[in-house]
Amino acid sequence: MAVGMLRDDLLSVPGVESAQLDGDEMAPVGVRVHLAAGVDATAVGDEVQRVLLLHGLRSEVGGDVAAPLPGNPPAVGDVSAESMLTSVRVTEGSDGVVVEAVAGDVAVSVRAAGAAGPAFDQAVVSAVSELAGATSIPLVRSVDVRDIGGTSVVTVVIDEAGDRLVGSAIVEGGRAYAVGRAVWTALFTR
Repeated sequence: MAVGMLRDDLLSVPGVESAQLDGDEMAPVGVRVHLAAGVDATAVGDEVQRVLLLHGLRSEVGGDVAAPLPGNPPAVGDVSAESMLTSVRVTEGSDGVVVEAVAGDVAVSVRAAGAAGPAFDQAVVSAVSELAGATSIPLVRSVDVRDIGGTSVVTVVIDEAGDRLVGSAIVEGGRAYAVGRAVWTALFTR
């Protein structure tokens, strides 16, 4: 699959304003699609999903499809701390593991991930930092989960654009979301 062809196919869908592919040109690990204001997000999203399936891409959005952005999402960098990280979803399938981070109601970032360990943590950090508008993809230095007074807490140390940042979050739902919240905190409290 040639990336130019995928991008061209996505841009040919009526209502798609822009399409960005992340990762290796022959095997992108992330696809972000911005829809024009006022379009039927469901209809355009269905067509985008069809195009992505034709190119062999999968995600949890709408089942076995890749991740279109519903509505008119904020561009990377337009999301603020007040938008909050809504969710970090993990999809495991025959094609591997995919991490999807969502901020607010409309901003989505998707990354391929390793099944566990540092590669998985890096995928969460990459997806969340993109939503937060980080100037570069932060490098994970450590992820530590500890029980503090009966409460499970995750602490993340990352390097972003030459700065060492730290954030922590209580593990209330799952570990992936807690890692994401810790990264969000680190990026917005520097």
